[in-house]
Amino acid sequence: MLKSFRLPILAMCVFAAPLAAQDAEAALAAKLVGSWEGRWTYADAGGKATLKITAATGAALKGVTKWFDTAVGDFEDTIKKTKFKGAKLQVTESTMDFEVQVAEDGKTLTGTWASPVASGPLTLKKVD
Repeated sequence: MLKSFRLPILAMCVFAAPLAAQDAEAALAAKLVGSWEGRWTYADAGGKATLKITAATGAALKGVTKWFDTAVGDFEDTIKKTKFKGAKLQVTESTMDFEVQVAEDGKTLTGTWASPVASGPLTLKKVD
């Protein structure tokens, strides 16, 4: 009799775990909506970086970044794709990509930025 319950319980666990992760990612994404400011660096160079997350739909984010004092001047980029791995956020844009760890308090993003020719550290703090 006990064996007949194993398969349904296993099936519930297999399907519930991804749903719980999706819920956690969606909740984290919602907390990130707002304005962020910080710095990017590369060797001895660096500049201001801003991120404005305008919407979160599930774990997908919409928004724009502005990168200041780069080798090509100041420019704006649009978020094309986002992906969460726990509290790590990967953002794909047209020109720059970045991967950041969301701090436990949700007010700091720390990680790296990357372009086709360079990469370096990136730190952003929520300003809302």
